[in-house]
Amino acid sequence: MTEMIQIPLKEYEALKEKISLLTDTALMEKMNQLIELLYEEKYGLYFGDHTHDLTEAAVQKNWPSQNTAWDNV
Repeated sequence: MTEMIQIPLKEYEALKEKISLLTDTALMEKMNQLIELLYEEKYGLYFGDHTHDLTEAAVQKNWPSQNTAWDNV
């Protein structure tokens, strides 16, 4: 037995359009690039796929922390 729900035609058409946009991979790639550019412009940060410089030494140098009891475990 197939379950069925009823929704207004206008809402159904809107859902079809949303699905069409979300399955458009070229559009999604452009949106991701736009988000990265806006993020970089606003915060001055860029990660992209270049995370090889996130070594333990680089993180510790730029992330000051207080020693805790866990440091001696």
